[in-house]
Amino acid sequence: MAKLKVVIGTDHVGRQYIDDLIDTFPEIDFIAAYDPKNHQEAIRDADVFFGWPDGQAFSAARQLKWIACPGMGIDKIVAYQNIVDSDVPITNAPGTHVTSMGDHVIGAMIGLTHRFQEAFEDRKKKIWDTQKYASRITELTGTTVGIFGLGAIGRSVADRVAAFGTTTFAIDPGPANVPTSVRECWNLDRIDDLCRISNFLVIAAPVLENTRNSIDARRIALMPKGSYIIVISRGEIVDEDAMCDALESGHLAGAALDATAVEPLAQTSRLWSLENVILTPHSSALTPELYEMRRQAFKANLRKFSVGDPLENVCDKTAGF
Repeated sequence: MAKLKVVIGTDHVGRQYIDDLIDTFPEIDFIAAYDPKNHQEAIRDADVFFGWPDGQAFSAARQLKWIACPGMGIDKIVAYQNIVDSDVPITNAPGTHVTSMGDHVIGAMIGLTHRFQEAFEDRKKKIWDTQKYASRITELTGTTVGIFGLGAIGRSVADRVAAFGTTTFAIDPGPANVPTSVRECWNLDRIDDLCRISNFLVIAAPVLENTRNSIDARRIALMPKGSYIIVISRGEIVDEDAMCDALESGHLAGAALDATAVEPLAQTSRLWSLENVILTPHSSALTPELYEMRRQAFKANLRKFSVGDPLENVCDKTAGF
């Protein structure tokens, strides 16, 4: 019987990981192909691909039976129609990113309302000016938080902000569950309502046809003056030019983005220079714990695959998650 061939098409979880896999599964052939230029050749006779293959690489596959996305979001994979139309399943690693991303949102909210960005600049310039911050620091208690996307990340945010005495509403067309920390969860037809009441609008939804660019200039204008937008999932959901306009006009008091529509962010983007913006390079989840959980998730599924058991965490390619 021919040995299974598994291509490790990314070093996302560390280059030492393939050695661990070889030791754990001596009956399987593992091929490292970290450079996308090598994907087409490596995938040709592979049974499994661990990583983010593009449509061209997928077209070269003759016997591929499983694509294992190392992370949660599969949007980069299902962007290729030939992959979506195939019968090759895609799995992901849900839950590995939730804790740190929930923490990141809370940090961003406090950083914005307590003007940490400004304080950091003052520290570098050795400026000690207490009075400049008088009545410019605001509290989270009593504010309304709107969460767009009540998946695992959205629920983690809801549970955390509840500790600050906020009122939380959410938008999700089909939530797995609605925690008690969320007062109400609405369908997509009430995005306008969510914007109208949100002092903090947290973007935690996947990029789908019905979410892409859904937070546009009109909806940003509906938000209360002095409110904030926090992008934790994907950047393509918010119209970044419209958001920058609202930040410059003062309609929005601030924004925090861990994801942008185009990554890396263009050097010409206004997000680099706006003082009331916290910008992080899609790094909120990248803890040691996350990488280890992702390594273990693939190993657990590979054990199942190698003995013919059903895979766990199979995604809906058409839905995009």
